[in-house]
Amino acid sequence: MTSSIGIKIANGEFYPVLSGNAAGKKRLILTTVHDDQRSVQIDLYRSETGDMNDASYIGSLVVENISPKSKGEPSIELVIASDGSEELSAEALDMDADSSGERQRLNVLLQASDQNNAYDIPDFELESEPVSTPPAGLFEEPKPVVEKHEAKPFPLIPILIAAIVLLALVALLLFWPLARKSEKTDPAPVQTVAEVAGTKTATSTGPEQAPAEVKPATVAKNESTPKLAEPAVKPVPEPAPVVPPAAASVSSKRTRPAAPVKSYKVPRTIPKEGFKYRIGWGDTLWDISEAFYRNPWLYPRIASFNKIRNPDLIISGTFVRIPPKN
Repeated sequence: MTSSIGIKIANGEFYPVLSGNAAGKKRLILTTVHDDQRSVQIDLYRSETGDMNDASYIGSLVVENISPKSKGEPSIELVIASDGSEELSAEALDMDADSSGERQRLNVLLQASDQNNAYDIPDFELESEPVSTPPAGLFEEPKPVVEKHEAKPFPLIPILIAAIVLLALVALLLFWPLARKSEKTDPAPVQTVAEVAGTKTATSTGPEQAPAEVKPATVAKNESTPKLAEPAVKPVPEPAPVVPPAAASVSSKRTRPAAPVKSYKVPRTIPKEGFKYRIGWGDTLWDISEAFYRNPWLYPRIASFNKIRNPDLIISGTFVRIPPKN
């Protein structure tokens, strides 16, 4: 079985970094856990099964000359390399640039194998998971980052659409009152027979003459006086009522997928030393506590038992031990 070289993380689990039988390199981003911490010690272990139960202490890397800052602020880049034998090498770099814009290299010491040098609780935290790097060269000087400002295309189409909409609104505001006024105008007056008879007549050859007096016509007794038909006025149709559109259906709320621990076969009894559970993507201590204890409010017991400093931050793929409920 291939052995692994790894570190002990905050919850006490073994985290593999390098293969014990092959050349390789790993890049870690570390930070401090105490205020004004000037050094960081990384204890290295060798394990055949990838577990701290059979891990043997092989030495410690001590990173010194860290700038004093509040805990969690420094960002330390550590590169650990192995040539496939027992030889290990490491270099460290302070990723926070100083006032001149340069990054400071830090001293790294490899202490001899002595179990008394190892810490029970690590004095560092991982800012991110280890990332593999190519075997060549431990460090390369960081290249300055040149910001590229790409020219954004001029938003011509949205401006044209907005202009067309604006012109349509202006035209509607101008012509709407005129259309309403033309609908409300009265129809032309209809002349009666008397008015037609009383109009002036003129000839093309003679002067204008005074209109003769128009006498009312004699109507026979058995005849009825004709009546002029009144002009038919078409009623203006009333506008159809506007029916509001149906309310859009409310989209269903997005639900979070079930945590992997909810489908895990939980044992009925938990031993005194705790039950080992591998954290899956999507698990939280709240879900784990609900699955094992039937009570999600007991999640601080799991965090305290595993020495987890931040219960909201757990790493997928690592193991936690579930202590007995009582």
